[in-house]
Parts: sequence; structure tokens; C-alpha cells
Amino acid sequence: MPKSVKFAWKDSEAASQFATGVCLHGHTLHSEECLSFLPRYLHKAPVVSQIVSGYERGPCPVDFARAWWTPPLSPASALHVERKQIAKLGLRPLVSLTDHDNIEAGISLQVAADPAEVPVSVEWTVPYDRSIFHLGIHNLPPVSAREAMSAMAAFTATPDENRLPDMLRDLAANPEVLIVLNHPFWLEEGIEQANHDRALPRILRECIDSIHAFELNGTRVWNENEKVVHLAKTYLRPLVSGGDRHACEPSACINLTNAASFSEFVAEIRAGRSAPYFMPHYREPMAQRILEMAWDILRTYPESQGRQRWTDRVFYRTQDGVARSLTEVWGKSASWPLTTMLSAATGILQLCANPGLRPAMRHFLAQRGEMLP
Repeated sequence: MPKSVKFAWKDSEAASQFATGVCLHGHTLHSEECLSFLPRYLHKAPVVSQIVSGYERGPCPVDFARAWWTPPLSPASALHVERKQIAKLGLRPLVSLTDHDNIEAGISLQVAADPAEVPVSVEWTVPYDRSIFHLGIHNLPPVSAREAMSAMAAFTATPDENRLPDMLRDLAANPEVLIVLNHPFWLEEGIEQANHDRALPRILRECIDSIHAFELNGTRVWNENEKVVHLAKTYLRPLVSGGDRHACEPSACINLTNAASFSEFVAEIRAGRSAPYFMPHYREPMAQRILEMAWDILRTYPESQGRQRWTDRVFYRTQDGVARSLTEVWGKSASWPLTTMLSAATGILQLCANPGLRPAMRHFLAQRGEMLP
């Protein structure tokens, strides 16, 4: 394990040696999270599995690829969650929010926050050689960010592998832009392992000159992160943190630095200097953390006008091509299949993730023998 990677439970004084904490890779209500994975998980739940199977065999099956959910936090709320955790360490916070193929979080925050502390960033979805990768593109110049995002969105919609190296070179030509390969070994839903195993070395072979770092991800299990450590060593790239927060839990992995601005931090990473730092809650059982994330996703937020209930934050594109929240669809038909299935699933998840049951669930899930650093 590189000495630069720090663990709070092994070195409680590590953070005190730095002035700044950096949060990379966090999501807000501007991210659209596809629900195409849902049937696979619902089939594992008793009772819910029978409900799903019934609708899958019915005359009007639900197309989960047309459904998505959005994280509960606004950009301002997400910024507050991450800043609060870093400030508790006695560090100056820098936060880069990276919604899926959307830069509105950073743009909106720069109206009131210091641009040196809150960059315009994105997690770019990159279809490539029958697989899909996610690139963290951090600190886009605000004056040209929308133009850059438009080009990235066009590639995602109509991928052309031959164009990708040039696109990345153009982005990397700006010395203040940071390009990170996020969770390199994670499989997008529907992608076959063999295709990803073939595509990963190819994208690195063709684009490594424009990729500045590989991500250690705070929501991925340790044996996967350990593979990223070996990958970084092979390609002579630094490791950086990636919180990948989708709900209310603050990032489980941040970067420690003495940089006074995000641009200075980028310069350090591009020069090969990085100090990822795993927070104590990374050692919590991953299944428990996922359950608690589910609780945060499904609970009510009275302060969020128009997005209070989980049904306000889940959307489906209907036959007329219009995206509607489940609240709207449900109002038209309480027996609509997707609503029925999700209601059954969320009832079970809410029960398991209820704060009153968390100690018992944590004890049960801790027996799973998960590999930890």
C-alpha cells in the first residue's frame, strides 16, 4: 500500500499534518440515476420478487430503463455536508461536486461561493468499446464549461471511440483541469465483465496521457479499491479520493493537501503528489452503509419544496415521451405497476434501514467477513 494513502483508524494524526481537505466526486439532485438495475435486486427480496415477476409476465411490462431517481440533496446542502465533515478535522474545505453529465451544481454554487473553493465539475459517462467508463472532469473554466459539457453530452449520446483521445487531450491542455478515471473496475448495469476487461486496458492505452489519476472510491469495497492501487502503480499515476456520495452520508474518502485553492490542488495531482484519506465510516459494513443510504433516499425532506417525498424524486418517461415524477403518475393511477413495485420495495427497505433497527442490522451485517484495509 502506498505510504501516501492514509487511514483514520491507523493514523489519527494524519489530517493534522495538512491544511486543506478536498472532497471529490459527490452527487446532487442534478444527477439522474438509472433504475435499470432495480429488477435484479427486487428479485432478491421475498414477496417483492413475486410482485415483480407478475408484472414482468403481464401484458404491459414496465421498462425500468426509462425510470430514474435523483439524489435528495441540493447543491447547497451537499456542499454543507461535505464542508462540515472536513471542517471538523480542522481543515479548510474544497468541494468538487460531480453530477452525472451535468454541471449545474458547480455553476449555481459559484454565484455565492468562492470559485477557488467550488469548481465546475462533472462525472462524464463515456461509452467505449462495449463498456462504459466514468471520468471525473474537475475545474472546468466557467466561461467555456457549458460548451465543453455540450461536447461531452454529444459524445455520450453518439459515441465515437476515435474522437475520445482528442477530446481528452483538449480538456487536459488546460493546466487547471483535472481528469480522474473513477471506479475503474465498476460495471455499469448491463455491461458484461469480459467486455469491460477488454475495454479498460484499451482506453488506458489510448488515453492515459490525458488521465491524471485513478480514484479510490469511498463507496466501493476494499478488494476493488486494492485493484485500483495496482492499476495506478502499473500506469504510474497517483491515486485520489472519491467520495461518490449520493445521499446524506459525507464522503468516506477525501484528499489531504496544503493547497490553498482547487487549482493549486490540481497542480499537485498533475505533478503526481496526492494523499487520499479514508474516514472512519469507511470501515462500517458496506451493506449497512447502503441501507442507511436507502433510508436517506426514501425519507421525507420537509424543507425541500416540491421534492419532499421519495415519489417526488423518482421519474418515469411515459409513452408520450414526457418525464413525470411518480407523485404525478401515482395521482393518475394508484395501481400503476412501477408505483406498486417500488412501494413494496421501499416499504421493506425503510423497515430495514429504520434508525431503531440500525444497531441490530449493523451487528448482523458485520459478520459478513468483508475485507478491510
